[in-house]
Amino acid sequence: MNALYRWPEYDAVELHRARFARVQQVMREDGLDALLLVGPDHIRYATDFRAHLTNESEWFAALVHREGNAELFLPYIDETIEAPYPAMPWISRVHPVASWSAATANPRTWVRAVAARLSASGTRSRIGIDAVDQSLLAGLREEAPSVEFVPAALRLHRIRRQKHPIELTLLDAVSRVNAGAMEAALGAARVGGTDHEVLAAAMAYQQAAGVEFVTHSVCNLRNGSGDWFAAGRRFSAGDPFFFDIGCYGPGGYASDAGRTGFVGEPRDEHLAAYEHLLTAYHIAQELAVPGARASTLLAAANEYLEAQGLGRTPYAIGHGVGLRICELPTLFSPGLMDDDVALVEGEVIALEPETTVVVDGVETVLKIEDNFVVESHGLRRLTVAPDASEFVSA
Repeated sequence: MNALYRWPEYDAVELHRARFARVQQVMREDGLDALLLVGPDHIRYATDFRAHLTNESEWFAALVHREGNAELFLPYIDETIEAPYPAMPWISRVHPVASWSAATANPRTWVRAVAARLSASGTRSRIGIDAVDQSLLAGLREEAPSVEFVPAALRLHRIRRQKHPIELTLLDAVSRVNAGAMEAALGAARVGGTDHEVLAAAMAYQQAAGVEFVTHSVCNLRNGSGDWFAAGRRFSAGDPFFFDIGCYGPGGYASDAGRTGFVGEPRDEHLAAYEHLLTAYHIAQELAVPGARASTLLAAANEYLEAQGLGRTPYAIGHGVGLRICELPTLFSPGLMDDDVALVEGEVIALEPETTVVVDGVETVLKIEDNFVVESHGLRRLTVAPDASEFVSA
């Protein structure tokens, strides 16, 4: 069904209040007067402003003061505007910066605009930053010598792990839409059709449903591990394939999921390998309870796969999902992540095991991915396809 999804109504002001309370606590604990943010996910979390206009996110910045008000730097205005958004009164003003180019392509213009606001108080201040480019940061230090800049990104990533109930509502909705898009993609695979057609069906479903942004859309047909991209390859009878798709729904919350499919009747060897992948997937899901260490999920799944003579998952078996399509926690191996964290109740994760099987000298990659919320008893799957009653046209 390609139709507008009936997205949940929610209290955006309450969501902002709850998220900013966490941000404000970080600023107080770290002695920060403000945050200078350029990441669209950090900007959304701290201000609720949608700064994800295109896949290039280097156009926007936000200066978020500890008292709660924020100033934005936007590429589509030519003057400062006071109180620009009545529904978001905490955004006190917006300022112009260079249009339609990375901040690093017009560094003097960007530095001049931001430094003017940093220096407005006339007192020494301590500002937390996320991913501000080093060339811009050097310019700011020269223009605003009384300002001390300190890293804040890691703290901001960590406070987002445990989700507010409203966040869970929005994550559930976008996951359902993405699950429906996967069903549409599987239904589009046909002998003689292309990998692009499969992804086009998924995108049509997502866009018709009313997502904010399609994040990624990849399809592996007769490719090796790590070769994710569609290339106009045509399906033959019996072909296995997988795709991985994602999107942001209203409110900016993400879903990241994937499926393996078969065109017609699969070969016995491919089907057996897929069934083993599902078993490994189930093993990881059963382990994913509050308190479980991140590394144990991948280790257990790979131990099973390798015991069957199949290829192991060569990357993290999963990750957090929220205002960023991939965020903390990282579910990988010790040494390939900073912390082997324990899962916590209330966070949302994606699990995505992969395996490879060689049949007649040809390597085939199989994969599956869903989104889950970690609850007290274990996981609850969010990527469940919606029924017709969940759409506006129903």
